[in-house]
Amino acid sequence: MSNTSYACDICGCNNGGSFFGMLPQSHMQFMGMRYRIKNYDSHLSSQVLKTTEHFETTELWGRFYPVKRTQLMFFAPINFNTQTRLYDAAKNSIQGLGDVSVLVHYNLLNTFTDTTKIRRVDHNLLIGAGIKAPTGKFKYDMYNVEEVANANFQLGTGSWDFPLNVIYTLKYKQSGLNVNGTYKINGTNQNGYHFANRSNVSFTAFHSFNIGNATVMPIVGMYGEATSQDKVDKIKNVNTGGWLAAVSLGTEAYLGKNAIGFNTQIPVAQQLSNGELALKNAFNFHITRMF
Repeated sequence: MSNTSYACDICGCNNGGSFFGMLPQSHMQFMGMRYRIKNYDSHLSSQVLKTTEHFETTELWGRFYPVKRTQLMFFAPINFNTQTRLYDAAKNSIQGLGDVSVLVHYNLLNTFTDTTKIRRVDHNLLIGAGIKAPTGKFKYDMYNVEEVANANFQLGTGSWDFPLNVIYTLKYKQSGLNVNGTYKINGTNQNGYHFANRSNVSFTAFHSFNIGNATVMPIVGMYGEATSQDKVDKIKNVNTGGWLAAVSLGTEAYLGKNAIGFNTQIPVAQQLSNGELALKNAFNFHITRMF
């Protein structure tokens, strides 16, 4: 198999994601597993280079309360990335540990846990900051055609990155709205590659109802992300950057201290890598034990 035709930076991105989705019961600690898939088409204008890309992640995640009003979250992903060139069915794949990250949230406002007053509407506001360590392998030289794929196809970014996060939840009776926004400040790695800072935001409406001893919560919303162009040795990489908007559909279910949930993201508009890259779909699943 030849890697030559992959030596371009038009590619989907799995190592820069910071989407948290709907988090289980905000007042409880938890440990669990998440599973994520993203599917892209790249090199859309080329008959020879057109490629399908499959990014798959299995992730250990957890949330703890070391002190009152402060929650600590961690994410430890294992990534499985595959590219298939349609022209000749040539495949390229890598797998291994991704970038481990830690995020600290402070609870500015939380009326959900206040039982001293009866409210028609409840609110919860979290602000957070964190750090993502370069634990995922990054070995890329844009001038060496023998290197695997491209910068976005690596297991990690190779840099120390710093996510900032805000989560707001409003609830009236059994219905509510969750707003989740993240801005990630990326460093420059030892290869001189700087992934552009990335922002994403989700608006999710939900309604919960009981089925026997279980609580089921269908969700529907919108997800958007945007990023400028990456830089290589301070020179812009013109084959990167862009934006997308997607519809999110899913369900969360709770039985005792166990939670399970999934959501899918279906793009409705996007402009990635100057129109040469398109997200086809994304799927997220988790199973979590609260304590």
